[in-house]
Amino acid sequence: MRFDGFSSGGVLLTVWGLVAAVACGTGEHESATAVGAEPTAVAATASRATSAQTATSPGDAAPRTWTYWLADIDLDQMADLAPPLAVIDYSRDGSDAGAFTGGDLNRLRGAMTGPALVIAYLSIGETEDYRYYWQDGWRRHEPAWLDSENPNWAGNFKVRYWDPEWQRIIFGTPDSYLDRLIAAGFDGAYLDIVDAYEYFAGRGRASAEREMVEFVRAIGEYARSRKAGFLIIPQNAPELAAHPEYLSAFDGVGVEGVYFGYEEQDIATDRADTVRLEADLERFVDAGKLVLTVDYATSPENVAAAYRAARARGFVPTVARVDLAGLPLPERLE
Repeated sequence: MRFDGFSSGGVLLTVWGLVAAVACGTGEHESATAVGAEPTAVAATASRATSAQTATSPGDAAPRTWTYWLADIDLDQMADLAPPLAVIDYSRDGSDAGAFTGGDLNRLRGAMTGPALVIAYLSIGETEDYRYYWQDGWRRHEPAWLDSENPNWAGNFKVRYWDPEWQRIIFGTPDSYLDRLIAAGFDGAYLDIVDAYEYFAGRGRASAEREMVEFVRAIGEYARSRKAGFLIIPQNAPELAAHPEYLSAFDGVGVEGVYFGYEEQDIATDRADTVRLEADLERFVDAGKLVLTVDYATSPENVAAAYRAARARGFVPTVARVDLAGLPLPERLE
């Protein structure tokens, strides 16, 4: 199941050269600015969308930072910040009615700096009861793939991700989650709860790790069969890079709390955990992968330290509040 054309040494160049391959359609349901209304920050940059889609050269530098915003997303504020890469939910408020259109995404790209990539968040190890696919009867008559509720996040439930029925919700049909993201015009998918394999391994499922590796590989293979150059970026579980076939299956990795917020916001991560995570992430750097780090800190000294430490290792950092409900904290707070 190796992905043709994505050898480990050339993936990072593929990422920065991807922009030329990104679809430039405005989407079926693009809404126009009202006549006589003051254009929003996003709408005002629409004319720049074409230039933002121009391919970057292989020599272009990787982005120095990125934006990670999942709750109550405001594209106008994000456009003002003009990040080179953004990971957002597919919807303003998590609902299908609030889903972003291709036009929304193109206007945002037009305001961004290169490579101007908009990546959609996608949970593959938990289900969320506010998503479009959720059925009210599931709490009374659980499908075979539904497991226990996450005690830290109400309405989120662990899933038996190896179950074919769950995997069909994630990809493979026009109404599947990944297929909707591709149709909307996102540049890639940011796969969360990859570390769910630990939950099931701890409950005696010996095949849990292998099944997660295969699930991520299948998602990537399918996505690229539907849209050339579509990026796949798993979050957390960097230790899975010990599987060579896993490391070759995607374009980058995101990791939370390498330096701050591993256990609690604005608290330094235990040094032993930081050393372990840095060692795991070095595999991705050596393989030419994009490494995104997000630390959860608020004090100026911790924010600055997180950016500085990540960059020293060749990672691309951001620092955010743990609720991910706004723009990242700047490297130097005023």
